[in-house]
Amino acid sequence: MRSLLAMVVLLVPSHLLAEEPAASAPPAGAALRCAGGEPSALAGQLDPSFGGEGTGMARVRFGADDDGGFFKLDVAGDEIVAGGWGQGGLGGVRFRVARLTGDGARDPGFGDGGMVMTSWAASTGDYVTLAGVGDQRGGAIVAVGWRDRFGGGSADVALARYAKDGSLDPSFGDGGKRLLDLGGDEVIRAGLVARDDRIVAVGQRDGRLLIARATADGALDTSFARPRGHRTVALGPSSVAEAVAIDLRGRLVVVGSAERDGQRDMVVVRLLPDGALDGSFGDRGVIVAGDPGIDERAVAVALSPGGAVVVAGDAGAAGARDFQVRRFLPDGAPDLAFGEAGVAAWPTTGGDDLAEDMVLLPGGAVVVAGNGGDAATPLLARYTCGGALDPAFGDGGVLPVDLGEFGVLHTVRVISGDQILLGGGDVGMSPGPGTYGVVARMWM
Repeated sequence: MRSLLAMVVLLVPSHLLAEEPAASAPPAGAALRCAGGEPSALAGQLDPSFGGEGTGMARVRFGADDDGGFFKLDVAGDEIVAGGWGQGGLGGVRFRVARLTGDGARDPGFGDGGMVMTSWAASTGDYVTLAGVGDQRGGAIVAVGWRDRFGGGSADVALARYAKDGSLDPSFGDGGKRLLDLGGDEVIRAGLVARDDRIVAVGQRDGRLLIARATADGALDTSFARPRGHRTVALGPSSVAEAVAIDLRGRLVVVGSAERDGQRDMVVVRLLPDGALDGSFGDRGVIVAGDPGIDERAVAVALSPGGAVVVAGDAGAAGARDFQVRRFLPDGAPDLAFGEAGVAAWPTTGGDDLAEDMVLLPGGAVVVAGNGGDAATPLLARYTCGGALDPAFGDGGVLPVDLGEFGVLHTVRVISGDQILLGGGDVGMSPGPGTYGVVARMWM
């Protein structure tokens, strides 16, 4: 397969970066391999060869919508798949999936000018929200999300599979779409396609943290948490999963938050391939971390080549929330060599800084993407392998990103040793009114 650029070597997806850890736990800090990791001379600059008119951005117009954008990115060979949802226009909320070439142009061979829309009913009351996107062998694209209550029904897991030309794959579910009713109200926050093409979705069911797995063709995988195909984890009055990764042993690492003792704490759960909690990790497979009196949530997870688990989110009181990163050893113990006792958290702006996603760069640096300050400005924060804000990046480690008049940053993806992709949205007046999905390429 060709690479995105002649000078760029593509990496595998971030959720597949973990190697088999050593049989015994390494000393603190050894689980994450720090090799170089300094920002390049162009770090923080958008790549003008990407997108149109030398901007470094590709903007895909959704139409006269009033909300939405791209929330997930996937890279397969020399193609970029951007997944999200859009609201307005024809009414309701629909999956939006776009395919771009490596230089950011919309692929005319996919859907309608590079984008497809998918709904489950022709009604303004039908809401299907995309939370993950991935590719299967053979070039099929899978979108993972959830369908809200419609006609008094429950909220269910929603899956769709697209052929190479963007058409719904009739061999998948009911005409390319499938709903999975897990017996309650399911809200899906993230999803991915595993190496064996099985599909994982995480979120919440009836107030409990939820992990579900489907077969490659979208049927509930009854070999997972046999025979249910899903499992919930009760952690206080309310808990929710926000992100998931898979290591080379097939174990799922799921992160999110839980309400406990009047506050929200960060949660990390590791499951064995069969869906059982991994007793060798944390407290019988579960870590609940937080400081008294401080709300904390996790929104992203990455697995290092040495087996460390890196978790990003935000913490603090309303009006003063900041990005926060925690790093754990392969057995779930805090990595004391990272930040302060395993935690990296510093104020980045004077208002709420809300994290959306995170990636682990090849040299061990951590990049957190989100939106912060009173104007909800798109932000990137770069931390060194040791957990300090990197003074060589942006302004003391923090960089605002211009994605448009009302741009919002939702996701970030590593594509090479020195470049990342950013995904988000913009509701603005240029180049015309409406909602736009935005993909940008930046040097690191």
